[in-house]
Amino acid sequence: MKKELRLKKRAAFTYVYKRGEKTASRHLLLLCAKSGEGLKIGLSVSKKVGNAVTRNHVKRLLREALQPLVERINPSFLYVIVAHPSASGLGYAEMCAETEKLFRRAGKLAEE
Repeated sequence: MKKELRLKKRAAFTYVYKRGEKTASRHLLLLCAKSGEGLKIGLSVSKKVGNAVTRNHVKRLLREALQPLVERINPSFLYVIVAHPSASGLGYAEMCAETEKLFRRAGKLAEE
């Protein structure tokens, strides 16, 4: 995922947490809120997921899983993806399937 697409500011995360629509799956939670600045995606992996090595691994997997989806995601929203502790056991293919399923369930993915 390109750096300019990342959500970085605490205020933006807070806005999405307060105003966002929630869509959940077994391993991930997706929050979506209307955006005036275009597509931005933030990742949240808490200490419940594991130690620093595990959390960074989950974040890297999520970033790579989002890479092929970025072109199809609705660009008029801010997104925050929250990883549940069970996400640490996923492999790359499972993470890709989980993120695509999550965006599809939320209705934010354009069909090809």
